Amino acid sequence: MRRNLLILFIVAATALAWWPSLDAQGEATVDSAFKRALVTWALARGLNGVLSVAQGTEVAIQPAGVGVNFTPGEILDPINDLVERFSWIMMLASSSLGVQQVLLAMSSWQGLLLALTVAAGVAIAAHWWLKNPQLVKIAGRVFLFLALLRFMMPGIALANQWVYNTFLDADYQRASGELSLAQSEITELNDVAREERTGGDAENLSTLQRAREVVRRIGDSISIEQRMDDYRAAAERISENTIRLIVVFLMQTVVFPLIFLFVVIGLIKRIIIIK
Repeated sequence: MRRNLLILFIVAATALAWWPSLDAQGEATVDSAFKRALVTWALARGLNGVLSVAQGTEVAIQPAGVGVNFTPGEILDPINDLVERFSWIMMLASSSLGVQQVLLAMSSWQGLLLALTVAAGVAIAAHWWLKNPQLVKIAGRVFLFLALLRFMMPGIALANQWVYNTFLDADYQRASGELSLAQSEITELNDVAREERTGGDAENLSTLQRAREVVRRIGDSISIEQRMDDYRAAAERISENTIRLIVVFLMQTVVFPLIFLFVVIGLIKRIIIIK
């Protein structure tokens, strides 16, 4: 009974190794993560751009001869540094997923599939006809070693995707949405500041237009503190959600793949060490 179950396992594993849907599912999960990482990297670069523009913004408002300077750069400078580091982390995450794509392609290489099939035939023959227990053990362990090479990357990809769907997807969706919203808010604030900085030339304005300009600038000076609060709120949102996304991608592209890899390496060591 034990021998029959072992042979059934070898046949089933060999058939599964040739099953094309296994590779298709693994590739689909890695491709999805890779696209997600590229989108997030583009979001980080866009944030870096609008933050850099905001850092260079300085609007001087002088209603009734009283000068008021609007300088959000002091608030956004540390946030921009964080976003720059975040963009490098996203590049690392994208590179890790690119390596996983290559390893997936290697695990489905026809040469490996043929070697696994031959090893399966030898292992089955050894269990049926060979009387030497040591040779039977070697044949079985060679098959298990090749099977691990074949199933390692698809297994890691599918397990990693399960971890993402179960624990990380909600954080990713919320954090990326918040960052997009913060980018839009800072862009709007930058546009307002640019309009103020490029306001009409006072020499070319009529008396009525000058009066309206003075009133507008007085109103702008009153709203300066509100706009600074808006920049602070956007900066807090960016810092919080950037860190959340860093955790998501480090877990998906570094921590969990390494954990799965160490487990596989431990299995390989147990297989190749024949006592």
